[in-house]
Amino acid sequence: MNILLFDTSTQILSIALKCNKFYEERLIDGNFSHSEDLLTEVTAILERAKIKLADLDMLICTKGPGSFTGIRVGMVTMKGFASALSIPLVSVGTLEAIEESASLYKGAILSVIDAKKKRFYQRLSFNGEVVVPDSDMSPEDIIESLKAYEEVLVTGPDAALFAEKITSIETSLKLVVDCAVPRNLSKAMLKLGLKKYQEVGADDIGEGPIYIRRSDAEEALLKKKEEANG
Repeated sequence: MNILLFDTSTQILSIALKCNKFYEERLIDGNFSHSEDLLTEVTAILERAKIKLADLDMLICTKGPGSFTGIRVGMVTMKGFASALSIPLVSVGTLEAIEESASLYKGAILSVIDAKKKRFYQRLSFNGEVVVPDSDMSPEDIIESLKAYEEVLVTGPDAALFAEKITSIETSLKLVVDCAVPRNLSKAMLKLGLKKYQEVGADDIGEGPIYIRRSDAEEALLKKKEEANG
């Protein structure tokens, strides 16, 4: 089975191709230039595997939360491939994939992505069980939940930034910053994507991203409506 995978929901582009006798993954810090890099990288990885786009059997991508633009670029591209090739597309949560990529750690895992505006997308689990589902919160909002654990692994592309901010607020927390980030999420996506496909099948054509918060454009539109309504 030939499977193309990529994650575009943060500043890091994770891309991989798994074939029967070929596996390659790349991690590119493109500073959110995914719209420029993605198709070039897809073409290059297919050429190195000596297969064509038409030879793909499945597509797996992340669906957020994360960068609004990045998520849209990734999902629109994958939906275009899935429609043109008539093959299944499976999307998985970005924070869930980040968590899975650090699953060798036994204990509490806090997966984080910088959401800007002094907030982070966060997901807390303990030994594989979700304690705090995907949320858009400030560092202060998660403190009480973290106090329940003797030690917490903070992982994700913005783990160090989050740890710095939260320890300046609450010094009693024992946090371990994942020193192996950012890492390619492809193996985690592959595991989660295949599991989802076996359990519920491919994404519905109308399935969309996980945004959690409204975009700046949506916030501006809502504010205008509120002002217009007095």
